[in-house]
Amino acid sequence: MSPDREIELKFLVPRHARKALAAEMARASATLERRSLVAIYLDTPDRRLAREGIAWRLRREGRRWVQTLKAAGANALERFEHEVLRPGAIPDASLHAGTAVGDRMMSLLRKAESAGKVVGVRYRTEARRTLRRVRTRGAVVEVAFDEGRILAGDGQASASGAQALPRPLRICELEFELVSGSPRAMLALAERWRKRFGLILDPRSKAERGDRLAEGSPFPPLRKGLAPDYPRDATAVEAFGSVLDECLAQVLRNAIGLIDGDPAMRVDHVHQLRVGIRRLRSGLRSFRGWLPAPPQPLVDGLRQLFATLGMSRDADVLDSGVARSLSEAGAPPLVARPAGAGPDPREALRSATVQQLLLAWLDWRVGLVDDALPQARPAASAQAADSGQDAGAVAVAVAGAVAGAGAGAGAALADVGAAPVDADSATARSAGQVLSCGSDPADFHRLAERRLRRWHGRLGADSKAFDTLDDTALHSLRKRIKRQRYAAEFFAPVLRRASLARYLKRLAAVQNSMGELNDLFVARARYQALVAQDPAAWFALGWLAARIAEVKALAGPKLQRLARTDPPAR
Repeated sequence: MSPDREIELKFLVPRHARKALAAEMARASATLERRSLVAIYLDTPDRRLAREGIAWRLRREGRRWVQTLKAAGANALERFEHEVLRPGAIPDASLHAGTAVGDRMMSLLRKAESAGKVVGVRYRTEARRTLRRVRTRGAVVEVAFDEGRILAGDGQASASGAQALPRPLRICELEFELVSGSPRAMLALAERWRKRFGLILDPRSKAERGDRLAEGSPFPPLRKGLAPDYPRDATAVEAFGSVLDECLAQVLRNAIGLIDGDPAMRVDHVHQLRVGIRRLRSGLRSFRGWLPAPPQPLVDGLRQLFATLGMSRDADVLDSGVARSLSEAGAPPLVARPAGAGPDPREALRSATVQQLLLAWLDWRVGLVDDALPQARPAASAQAADSGQDAGAVAVAVAGAVAGAGAGAGAALADVGAAPVDADSATARSAGQVLSCGSDPADFHRLAERRLRRWHGRLGADSKAFDTLDDTALHSLRKRIKRQRYAAEFFAPVLRRASLARYLKRLAAVQNSMGELNDLFVARARYQALVAQDPAAWFALGWLAARIAEVKALAGPKLQRLARTDPPAR
């Protein structure tokens, strides 16, 4: 592991588990440490470092001061970290020179200085840390239990009292940091502790939480999808790793937004969480046959979570969208109410099954490269044997939890290394031949272009039959349009930009119409169920029928325009 890279995982500790967790930490007297930590985080008033994902701090650890520079890593587990000792709380950015993040920070600070922006303390943290070193099969892991608070500004009340600072934010979290060995072994250890204490996976750092607090909000922000970033000469495995990291980031951050966020943002977090799941599933379809498939129980778990969240979103659409439009159209008020929204999405995300599922996807991501490259497997297998084969234990555990059958789940996991036959291949290939594109950029580029072209051809056929499609067929068409849009975005780094931008614009236009059509179908089914109880529902059904016809009339030409557009090429 690089000296400037750390691999860590963080969890929120529920109130009911804190006493038991503290007792468990105290059991390891030989490796137990207790520290009082006070840290100040530095940035410009306009957040130039935070906007670039950089955290710069000075922390007092006992009698010494440590200056640390941190930034996000390649995936949810990795972070850049560079530390230097200081004689006191006096920052010196030049001590991080020579590192990629340090040089980038110094450039940002030089520009800030020329613009008259002075670096100062944005927020600070105060925490009591209990630290324990755990030797597990295949890894040595530091487990840190932090209790304390985050304070905006320098933590001191304003002398003039001109502006009240936000209330301090409480910290109660457990962090696992890999000292040596296998990241998957660390994940297996974390899963055992998560299961025992009901821990909640939290992708945020203290710096992220502090920056939000300093901006006036203690809540996690909404996380929309971003374009995956990988070099043009990336292999299919490297490209998919970037896609998977981006999708998981959207899922995990909106999940914590639901669990620990602003109730007023619940609807938006549900929507973006579902978008993240849809993108992840589309990513699997887009790269299918080019690298190993995940265990089926992990895919089934995502599907179940998507459906659960869908019940909440359908109710939100009905209450905030269709109901408002009906009221504006003069609809009489309903005596009866549509069916309930289903389970609380926040409780669904806190559940042990979903938390285990999210951790299992991180586990599968960590093992993706070794699984995808058969030539690397003998050495990897030997290492796993030496470590007691703890790697992959999280995926094994979630397979049983999601599928509900241990033996069947084990069989599914046995197939992880076997890629399915690529449905887009002109001729049948062996699993080894399909996987060969995982290490050949030219093969990946060719197959990506061909896949987009084939899927586009299906949309062209749909455009010709659009007026004859029933509700079920329209729903399937909407999903294919979304999949095509996400696939084009996932393959963007290897496609020509001009043609890609035009294609995505037309995809988005027809996707928006098809999305509205789907919402109208959902509302129609809800109001149809109320007709026997409330005659006022007939007004809603009449309005919905007219609106459905209107939206279909708009969507058809948009789909035909898309069908006439050539899909982007290399």
